[in-house]
Amino acid sequence: MKIKIYLLVILLGWQCATAFGQSKAALTSEKKKLEQEIAAQKKLLAATQKSKNHSLREIQLINNQIKNQEKLISTINTEIDGLNEQISNKEQELGQLKNKLELLKEGYKNAVYAAYKYRNVTNKMGFILSAESIAQAITRANYLAEYSRAMKNQLDIIIQTQNQIQQQTDELIQHKNEKSQLAQNKISEKENLSRQEREKERIVADLKKQESKINQQIKQKVARQKVVEAAIKKIIDAEIAKANAAKPASSGTGGKTAATDKTAATVLRMTPQETALAKDFESNRGKLPWPVEKGNIISRYGNDSHPEVSSVTITNNGINILTEKGAAVRAVFNGVVTAVADISGTKAVILKHGNYFTVYTNLASVSVRQGQSVSTKQIIGRLYQNANDPHSELHFEIWKEKVHQNPSLWILK
Repeated sequence: MKIKIYLLVILLGWQCATAFGQSKAALTSEKKKLEQEIAAQKKLLAATQKSKNHSLREIQLINNQIKNQEKLISTINTEIDGLNEQISNKEQELGQLKNKLELLKEGYKNAVYAAYKYRNVTNKMGFILSAESIAQAITRANYLAEYSRAMKNQLDIIIQTQNQIQQQTDELIQHKNEKSQLAQNKISEKENLSRQEREKERIVADLKKQESKINQQIKQKVARQKVVEAAIKKIIDAEIAKANAAKPASSGTGGKTAATDKTAATVLRMTPQETALAKDFESNRGKLPWPVEKGNIISRYGNDSHPEVSSVTITNNGINILTEKGAAVRAVFNGVVTAVADISGTKAVILKHGNYFTVYTNLASVSVRQGQSVSTKQIIGRLYQNANDPHSELHFEIWKEKVHQNPSLWILK
């Protein structure tokens, strides 16, 4: 019964170790990605701070840095919690093994004492030959053989348990060392976070001195964003209307018709090929390549504001990616060019993937034409370059018919 309990404890300990091993690998991967993103952001921030014309961008970059630093500290905390749990399990398992060893030693000691006490009896040949019958002699021989095997097995289990204790002790020391290193990393990352928050406060204080100018910049950005939004919506509305006019109502998705469905104007009717493409696009959610080879998301989907310098809120229907100056822009999936348009002084490309659309704006030049088929990662243009800006910024959106999506959930992490 006791052996069964020991085996159960060891099995549970192994399962916990396996589960933590899997989660630890995921945490290590997440931590590595965060560290890489923080390093990339530091480079962008260093280049941006050389120019005094991009203070709003500095705030965005530092805010992103702070968020990622907080995520990294949270990841380290989770890793430390996991190690604490594993250390506790190891200590419990070690205690069980030591108790088992004491019981095994006690049993072996009693067996050795019994063998010594009955040493005359255990004179094997004499004990067997003194039997009154052949059957009794065989029984005695089997008894002695079984006794010898039991003694050897007991000794083997003792040695095996001692080895297990040594192994568990080594692993426990390793986990404690890992925890100590993580604790040091956490202290270092907290210091980095404090530095970034102080830097943000310094920049905000400088921006406060020119608040009216900053507010004007934000208002201009809001106005431009509205122009871009209206232009994109108009193009997508026109594409849906054109597609629906060109196809009979019965070919609509799910068999809906304009007569029976009040939302028919928002549902894009598709050919079987377009339906297959849309399903393929949808199945790649979270796996789409980035629209630029490398970059950093500077403005995320949803409401984006600068409460430190303004009460104005910008609603972002997509994401803004800061990247190399004049960087190439790539299609994130196979599709067809729906539109190439001039919007607010720069160019935009809209690609159609069944009933999905991807939108790429703030381009200086375009290398595709309307109606052209494109493939994943094909270059469709290059970003606009501002002479006073060390970087270029891509605005990227994803729509499903007339509903915009969060691109961060579609592209690779």
